[in-house]
Amino acid sequence: MDDAADACSISDSFAVPGAPPKRLPWRAAAAWSALALVLGALYALATFPNLAPQNDIWDYSQEARQLSRGEGFTSLYTYPTLLRSDESPPYPVRWRMPFYALRGSLFVQSGTPPPVGYMILSVGSQGILVFLVFLLGAHLHSTRAAHLAAAAAVACPLLLDPYHPGLSQLPAAAFGLLIWILLLRRRGLPTAFVAGIVAAVIWYTRAESLLFVPLWAWAAWRGDGSGPARVSRAVAFVSVFVVLCAPWPFLLREWSGVAAPIQGNPTLLYTPEYPGYASSRTYGEVMPGMLGYVLGHPVALFSRWVKDVIGYGVDLAWGLGPGVLGLAMAGLLLREPGVRYRELAPIRIFFVAIVLQVAAFAALERSPRFLTPIVPLACIAAGIAAAPTLGRICGRRMVLLLFLLLVGERAAMVAFETRVAARRFPPIPAAMADSLRERASRWPAQGLLLTDVPDWAAWHLDRPAVLLPTSRTMKRLEAEHPVAAILLSPNARRRNVADADTGWVAVWDRFEAIEGYRGPITLPGGGRLYERTP
Repeated sequence: MDDAADACSISDSFAVPGAPPKRLPWRAAAAWSALALVLGALYALATFPNLAPQNDIWDYSQEARQLSRGEGFTSLYTYPTLLRSDESPPYPVRWRMPFYALRGSLFVQSGTPPPVGYMILSVGSQGILVFLVFLLGAHLHSTRAAHLAAAAAVACPLLLDPYHPGLSQLPAAAFGLLIWILLLRRRGLPTAFVAGIVAAVIWYTRAESLLFVPLWAWAAWRGDGSGPARVSRAVAFVSVFVVLCAPWPFLLREWSGVAAPIQGNPTLLYTPEYPGYASSRTYGEVMPGMLGYVLGHPVALFSRWVKDVIGYGVDLAWGLGPGVLGLAMAGLLLREPGVRYRELAPIRIFFVAIVLQVAAFAALERSPRFLTPIVPLACIAAGIAAAPTLGRICGRRMVLLLFLLLVGERAAMVAFETRVAARRFPPIPAAMADSLRERASRWPAQGLLLTDVPDWAAWHLDRPAVLLPTSRTMKRLEAEHPVAAILLSPNARRRNVADADTGWVAVWDRFEAIEGYRGPITLPGGGRLYERTP
């Protein structure tokens, strides 16, 4: 192969630390982005009709509607454990950041239903993400590494996630890549200011992006120039970020009436000693605190953390796929010994980011979607690991064939998982939603709907909904709050089995009546409704 004529050659665009290329291969990046947009659009068309009732897209949508109505950053649904402090709807949103819902409010104002708008935004974010993956891979190493990284990312099932389509982690990951490329190309103070603004936008989208802020500051500091210039870039980035994020408590108080940090329920600690997410279904019970659990049960904490670290490792390997991992390992093993690890030096910060994200979320919550910010970094690292060996042993045709195989294998996996997700978490039929709307029109305006799918119900019925409380705390909640009805979705039994709530499982299995309610009323699609008797 003639390296001088090969557009994918290593020497043609190799970038050593401190000497980023003056020009990046924009056209090749745009071509990969176009492919990502096509595959993303096909993915959106396949997943949108099958959105699960537990998908957070319904929550984002009804929060967007609240914002568009001028009711602030509030929600029509909440958790039983928060009802003591937030007694009447609409409820302040204590569990997420506002920017994605604010973007959804623009969809509402333009006449586009937010679920549709969020899916369009997700497709566009996939195109941007792959575009930036290619550019960053080319900047750090070569166009060959960039092609391999883009091939790994274009149809990754951790990015095109059929279990959680349309959510905020994909746009946040795409703009996180923009920060990496701005800072690693080292263009001076203006770039640091812009990166700080983008970092603040990401934080207002997903709070856990705070984990990367020290790494982004490190990336700003390791640029060219004298010591004071490097420090100035890092200080500029951090200062802009802090100045833009500091007003959040005041904005939250203005929008929703509270100034409280995000209140979550870490599911790492989903053990007999700390019930994790299930605690959000309790009402009027004193639950163990996280710090008390950490101090009182260190062995249980450590064993669960190790288990989830391993689980996240398996999830990440599954998301990258055997082809990408195989090429990366082969590249490390077959390259010349003298350069085996030297060429990985420019991306050592990526390895720190990957380890940090996995370690942090293994201590908080186990869900593959929290790997989204590091998947593009892992794709770039794999491309850089494999590129030199590919340059020595493969011609252009073989490399193109490898790219096609990688994209095809990942796309086939996304298609398979999309079908599996639709079977495991089927959507609620439109006929069931129509039946509920007709019945809900007769319920008291302030009466709560208790259900295992409160975000779906809040969006479709446009009325207050509360996550179904545990059976043992049901009476206490009813005594203190007006309840209009109880809705059990077709998947309610599975949810209650997972939370070990045998009371609700028995109600489902025995088709039991509930004292003070009329029902069970069988709904289209298999749901059951209980309406409060006067």
